[in-house]
Amino acid sequence: MDKVILVISDCHLSAGRFFENRLNPHEDFNFDEDMCDLIEHFSTGRYGSDEKGPVEVELFIDGDFFDFLNVPIRGEFIDAITEEVSTYKIDAILKGHPKVMSAFRRFCTLPGKSISYLIGNHDADLFFPAVRERIIRAWDPEGAFPSSKVTLIADRDRVAMGGGLEIHHGNQWEPGNELDFARPFVERGEKKLLNLPWGSIYVLKIINRLKTERDYLDKIRPIKAFLFFGIIFDPLFTFRYMFLSAFYFVATRLTSPFRAKRGLRNVIEILREELNVFQDLERPARKLLDENPEIRTIIFGHTHRPMDRIYPDGKQYINTGTWTKMIDLDWRGLGQQFRRTFAYVEIKDGVANCELREWVGFRGPHKTFGR
Repeated sequence: MDKVILVISDCHLSAGRFFENRLNPHEDFNFDEDMCDLIEHFSTGRYGSDEKGPVEVELFIDGDFFDFLNVPIRGEFIDAITEEVSTYKIDAILKGHPKVMSAFRRFCTLPGKSISYLIGNHDADLFFPAVRERIIRAWDPEGAFPSSKVTLIADRDRVAMGGGLEIHHGNQWEPGNELDFARPFVERGEKKLLNLPWGSIYVLKIINRLKTERDYLDKIRPIKAFLFFGIIFDPLFTFRYMFLSAFYFVATRLTSPFRAKRGLRNVIEILREELNVFQDLERPARKLLDENPEIRTIIFGHTHRPMDRIYPDGKQYINTGTWTKMIDLDWRGLGQQFRRTFAYVEIKDGVANCELREWVGFRGPHKTFGR
């Protein structure tokens, strides 16, 4: 093999298990040691060097590795995100997961090893140059910026990896979570703020507000099944959740300076678009494969649903899933599950051979209950 690429996404590291002097209910990533083991495994042994020299291994982070939306500022979740706010959050995240950060830096010290990072909708704060510099300096072996070992991609929503492989985060196919790469910021007075999509406002103002009452709220898919059963078994909370969703939809999509759209035609179009939120992304992936003959494999993240689908024409769609807990109300994966999935890619003779894999890791004698 000429090169190995590991594609992971949607790990949602926030400020750590303890933050602001208390247990942090907004931390969803609980596999720091497993992540360190995975990085060590793919940088030593047969992935360290062979008879030709160092084995080239690229860790490709396909968005939402960091979760800036889950980091409060003195207990509050604000939607006016400045560069100062974002640097505060990235410092909290780096401090909250020291083992993972050290493992990534050790990985980059080795010959032939590198990290690339594509932005997702939960880590749009990476549009700020100061935030990208913080991360690159934390992972670069010499603390250098710019780095020959660490690349943060903030100017496009996809990366062609060669060998017939293309990687997207996937949020750009959901209007409610779509980022504007051409206009990532908006001006409010003298301040430059992140141009947040509706989905980010939904997390900041609804999910994080109600998560202390129902800690599973952001882990359930599909949302329509949750609403159906919620109306039957938990009606008061469910109706309050629906009211807040409707209120912030109007406030954000119709009147907010972030995404102001007015007029009856625009309102109808917005409502039609929002019905597609939390869609299965297999259809747009297949569309990309049909439109681009040179692409053999499309890799998405975002949906938190791992998938490895090979079609009759030989083309392939992989979704890298998530390393966080999910509660699936769909019959295809009913139940609560942790799936530490990632895409494993070998480039050989100019062709990318891809498959979805799950990290098993090493079991400890005990662990935190429920995690």
